Amino acid sequence: MRNHGESNRTMSPSVICIVGSSGSGKTTIIEGIIPILRGEGLRVGTLKHTHHDVPFDTRGKDSWRHAQAGADQAAIVSPFGLAVFDYRPAPPGPEEIIEAHFHDVDIVLVEGYKWGALPKIEVYRREVSEAPVCVGDPSLLALITDDPAPRDVRCLPSRDYERIAAFVMQCAMSAPLALLATASAVG
Repeated sequence: MRNHGESNRTMSPSVICIVGSSGSGKTTIIEGIIPILRGEGLRVGTLKHTHHDVPFDTRGKDSWRHAQAGADQAAIVSPFGLAVFDYRPAPPGPEEIIEAHFHDVDIVLVEGYKWGALPKIEVYRREVSEAPVCVGDPSLLALITDDPAPRDVRCLPSRDYERIAAFVMQCAMSAPLALLATASAVG
């Protein structure tokens, strides 16, 4: 990790996926830990994966018209932010997206991609899913749950955002990104 304010142009951010079944509380966990990570001086990026057909651009607007004319990418820049639309036939993987767009952050919290090889923390609630889906996955770092869980998996309570954020920081700082997938024994 860098000191706050240092450029990230030569370092890749740490990446942790927050995964789980729909309705398990992934977004709530991410919302709960971002302010804590930022309070520690970290710059935080997020990447959300969805299986739903979500319209990202607005029909009839200039960027939409650019895409209709055949642009492979279009961007909108305003005083309030930047949005890049990428019109590939197949979506890029999270690693490619992070490499291309997350240069100025220390850590990227990825919501989703539970079947990928990136290091992950699963949010599990018994009322949403019969069992955790990632137990046995070598890239699983921990479960966030208040329900009984397998003994061989580290568990964090779902409402203890301080503890979850501390674990995320420990994982992010304890090993290079390439080694995080095997860091399930950390802590």
